[in-house]
Amino acid sequence: MATMCPACSGLITTGPDCPCGEEMEDGGPAADYFGPYSPYFNAAFESTGCVHLFTCPACGSHSLLYIPLREV
Repeated sequence: MATMCPACSGLITTGPDCPCGEEMEDGGPAADYFGPYSPYFNAAFESTGCVHLFTCPACGSHSLLYIPLREV
């Protein structure tokens, strides 16, 4: 069974709303910011989701959002 992250694959194009009212932008997988780069990070650990960093272009706040993987 193969899985993929819908955000990494471009299937999710909108982010959550920031408390200030603006839509947050996807900054990509949080693992890209905090650890060595590996495009197979989630697959290597058999994770059921991908954690993405979302930032607000208006106020600069940020949030981590868990995105469940989908079967392909």
